[in-house]
Amino acid sequence: MAFFEMNSATKISYDVFPNTIPTTTVFLHGNLSSNRWWIPSVEMLKAKYATISDKKGSIVCVEFRGCGKSSDPKSESEVTMQNFANDFIMLIRSMNWGPVNLVGHSTGGLIAAMMLAAAPELFNKAYLLDPVGAEGVKFDEAMIQAFDQMKVDKNLTAAIIGSTIYNNDATTSFFKDIIVEDAFRSVKAVGHLVLKAIDGLDVRSQLKEVTHPVKVVHGEFDQLLSRVESEKLSQLFKNGQFEVLMGCGHCANVENPKQFTQSLSDFLFV
Repeated sequence: MAFFEMNSATKISYDVFPNTIPTTTVFLHGNLSSNRWWIPSVEMLKAKYATISDKKGSIVCVEFRGCGKSSDPKSESEVTMQNFANDFIMLIRSMNWGPVNLVGHSTGGLIAAMMLAAAPELFNKAYLLDPVGAEGVKFDEAMIQAFDQMKVDKNLTAAIIGSTIYNNDATTSFFKDIIVEDAFRSVKAVGHLVLKAIDGLDVRSQLKEVTHPVKVVHGEFDQLLSRVESEKLSQLFKNGQFEVLMGCGHCANVENPKQFTQSLSDFLFV
């Protein structure tokens, strides 16, 4: 784990797994999540390319403000998708990794799309897993209230985050010790503010200019975000594709990492 200092008060946490895949790829998690959600997929990718000699790329997992080990936002005004995109762009530029691929899940998918538009020279391809759409998401008052309650009730946090994972097994240590703990940390620091940040957001005009190859993937059983919005997002890109990931819900990266990494590899590394 390492930190990128945005300023004296803000540090962005990231993890690098060097020389593991053909091309350096940056992974961006979703709301109420962290880099640790990528662990099953990282292990799958490392195993998949273990016997390939020409693997000069790194897996890079980055956490946005208020998640994982990154600094908490100091004010609500910090929590915008554009700020998060700019944080990651600055990190990538500082590291001189050259053009990289992007993988974004849920909120991270929308952030990745915005990064393509803002700094196209930094990127090759993007793979967006069940992303928030270009017109954001409107949550009802009940969801806002639930997020407020989650800040003081870890059991409620576990129930809600578990409901986003298709066929979730709430008894596993990965769920209890990683997913729930990281969700509880982030819902108190930033998760409730992310809901506000994507309510009413509209970046369609920005994304229409993106020319990179982009694949938008939506889990067959995702009940959190709309398949229609994912399809509409894919159609915005000049070189966009859409795929339904059969048998998966909103979180294929933890539900079925083998299927997820195969789909990802078939697009990014060919």
